[in-house]
Amino acid sequence: MKKQMTLETDKRKAKEGEYIDIRWDCPVCPDSLILIFDSGHKTDKIVVSDSGSTRIAVPNCNGKFIIRLVAGIGGKKATQEIKVRVANNRKVSPAAQRNRLRLWVEKIHAGWCVFRAQMKYWWLSQKKWQKALWIAILALWLGLLLFSIVKPDPIISSSCNNQTAYITEYK
Repeated sequence: MKKQMTLETDKRKAKEGEYIDIRWDCPVCPDSLILIFDSGHKTDKIVVSDSGSTRIAVPNCNGKFIIRLVAGIGGKKATQEIKVRVANNRKVSPAAQRNRLRLWVEKIHAGWCVFRAQMKYWWLSQKKWQKALWIAILALWLGLLLFSIVKPDPIISSSCNNQTAYITEYK
């Protein structure tokens, strides 16, 4: 029987942070194809077209990185799997560090955009008296913060610190 789906990589051994190319083909399953990446710490799934390729950086793994192609063929589940052996190099390449930093920055930016949109929606949903109350609370909080930061007048503070402690010895 002829294989109905194929999954290939250009490398079976890779170092952490190194790029590998993945190719797949499944002409009999045009709408139900999922590519799964399992690093042992995290599993990522993406829906893919019936044939294609992608390039990914090998993540931090416990020695092996598993790539699976899961398809529904004729009402049955078919799976192809490739295991890539990963050498954990503790010295991460500068390119991998830049990619990690870029992804972290993108994640923080996306979270900030969602937070900002939620706060804008929340503020628009408040009534006028609620907005006035929130502004008053914010002004009070900022006043207390400013009062705690500003140094006290030296004349007042010096008169308060003129206390003398006597130490006596009991026999």
